[in-house]
Amino acid sequence: MKKPATARGDAPVKQGQSQGGTTKPEGQWHHGDLRASLIAWGTHLLDTEGIAGMSMRTAAKLAGVSPGAPAYHFKDRNGLLAAIAAQAFRDLVAYRRQSVENIDPADAQGRLRAIMLAYVAFAQAHPARFHLMFGPEIADREQYPELAEAGAASFQVLRSAIGPVLQAPGVGGLSEEQLAFSVWAATHGLATLTIDRRRLPVASTHKPTAEQMADVVVQFCLAALRGSATPR
Repeated sequence: MKKPATARGDAPVKQGQSQGGTTKPEGQWHHGDLRASLIAWGTHLLDTEGIAGMSMRTAAKLAGVSPGAPAYHFKDRNGLLAAIAAQAFRDLVAYRRQSVENIDPADAQGRLRAIMLAYVAFAQAHPARFHLMFGPEIADREQYPELAEAGAASFQVLRSAIGPVLQAPGVGGLSEEQLAFSVWAATHGLATLTIDRRRLPVASTHKPTAEQMADVVVQFCLAALRGSATPR
């Protein structure tokens, strides 16, 4: 298989990764970090071949090692998938943090808006990874602490952005964590709809783009938070 070419998209750019939806591992790592190499090539297979095309044997071949070498790092294919998903969560965290770098820390609503829109953009740029992160393909997720930790860190990015928007730690009987979950559920639902290319049930002659619908969801969540907030 040829080294993956650069792809377009708005996803984060990290070492060993191309701009857009396809990972670009830096060759065959005979003397480097084999675990990272297998995750990078496994992610590339996921992006280009889909979940069914991601095999440990092919990832090992692309990494330039024997078919049995991945066993030193991953018990089975499920373990490699869990590691790929964990890395995807870390990339999502980095992407959302990057999205607020140029936004004034005092602009709490602007920062929350950027983080929510970045979530949708990441899903659109990496649909296969997004489905793996939240889908049923990984069995016994609780057996992978790395995946649980990465997922929790991703949720914390949203939660930390919601706190400054509120004027009180508890709103209408809901905790900050519960409010964060509600905002995440709305954002995640839209992201899933847009990457699955489902027809949005909007009764209008004007067909909004995914970006326009994302902005609607963001505005709704911000309005809900503002309306529910009470002075300290």
